[in-house]
Amino acid sequence: MSRNDLKTREYLQQYQVPPYDPKKKQQTIRLAQQAYRDRLLSKRIGFWEFIRMQMHFIGRWVWFAQSVLVLGFLILLTVYHFGQTDLQHILLLFSTISPMIAFIGFPELMKSYTHGMEEIESCTRFSMRKLMGARMLILGLADLFCLTVILAISSAHDSTLIVKFLFYLFVPFNLTCCGCLTVLSHVKSRQGGYYCGVICVLCMTAFGRLSFVEKYYKATATGIWAAMFVLTLVYLVIEIARTFQNFNRFCAREETISVTW
Repeated sequence: MSRNDLKTREYLQQYQVPPYDPKKKQQTIRLAQQAYRDRLLSKRIGFWEFIRMQMHFIGRWVWFAQSVLVLGFLILLTVYHFGQTDLQHILLLFSTISPMIAFIGFPELMKSYTHGMEEIESCTRFSMRKLMGARMLILGLADLFCLTVILAISSAHDSTLIVKFLFYLFVPFNLTCCGCLTVLSHVKSRQGGYYCGVICVLCMTAFGRLSFVEKYYKATATGIWAAMFVLTLVYLVIEIARTFQNFNRFCAREETISVTW
């Protein structure tokens, strides 16, 4: 032990704790604990405020791309006429637009894995499940809004075709989302975005080719489209649940400061 350490120890041994009131000490501890609890409560964030905060982490290019797609759809739709004879054009247009709308949000969801930040994000204030859930909710609502606008404009001139348009629009969208969610559940690397892009192109190609086969957009094929819509919707719900189960491995800890939901 060095000489300075010996002197320090001697000084400490000579020090005497000044007298204090034990009741005051306990009162100070209680006040400190109360102040800590009050601080935690004051830092809790409501659901909508949390959603608003997460919107800032979504790139502006997402909103720009969705706006361009909807605007491009409106421009292309003016070229086509509404009616039974033009269902091929509508199906071809939907087959191109809806997979792209579904694909746009997934690169944003995969940013944590693309940049290798998932472990760091899992140790932050909010759990990975809450972060990804909020972003999926925001992007899903944005996609639903775009699809609703497209569906409403497409069927404005002939409301009798709204059911067919619903199937033509949402089946490619659901199938693309299913494929991309499967990638999100199993691929935690930079390649995930490329795989989603391949799935988007495959869906566009497959449904685009269907539009050139007359029997797939005739009245007799409505039952097939309805079955595909139900199956893809069920599988989409299953994949969403599976994706959130995979996020549970990042949520072993409890947040010290959490949102109210």
